[in-house]
Amino acid sequence: MPEPGRPEGAARDPLAAAARPFAFAAMIALAFMVLITTAAVFARWLFKQEIFGVVDMMELALAFSVFLALPGVFLRDEQVTVDLVDSLGSSKLTFALRIFGYLLGLAFVTLTLSQMIAPALDKLNSSETTMTLQIPRYWHWLPLLVGFAASALAILAVGVGAWRRGPGARHRAKTSLD
Repeated sequence: MPEPGRPEGAARDPLAAAARPFAFAAMIALAFMVLITTAAVFARWLFKQEIFGVVDMMELALAFSVFLALPGVFLRDEQVTVDLVDSLGSSKLTFALRIFGYLLGLAFVTLTLSQMIAPALDKLNSSETTMTLQIPRYWHWLPLLVGFAASALAILAVGVGAWRRGPGARHRAKTSLD
């Protein structure tokens, strides 16, 4: 039996299941950011004290929340799209444009990932740290590399799935009303 509020097919969708850990990790990082910001505001207001290293923690948590959420967006096929052609063009044209979009997305993410490896290795071999907490800067690169690598795999998986379904299967775009 599917969970309440979830369509019948979503309960067995392996891509949606694969997206959950990424969403959970991003949610944890975002919740941490909210809690530490709230604690910092109250500490300053009530005790006239600052929490040491809030900016350093925010930088790292922001990197984790944004870049670990990215693969989940691709796995659920919920990236921002303009569905003008869906209503005007044939299903074959829409299918071709979707596959082209997946290929472009995969090329962009893969190229970006390849360009991030050298700077990430430089940070790993350097002694650069954050100013307050002395967190090594290579920790900031970890979510970027993991997020982009997982995003490339996600785009590939979603694109292959769309290719296998073929042009006959209409893609129903998600709207803000879903």
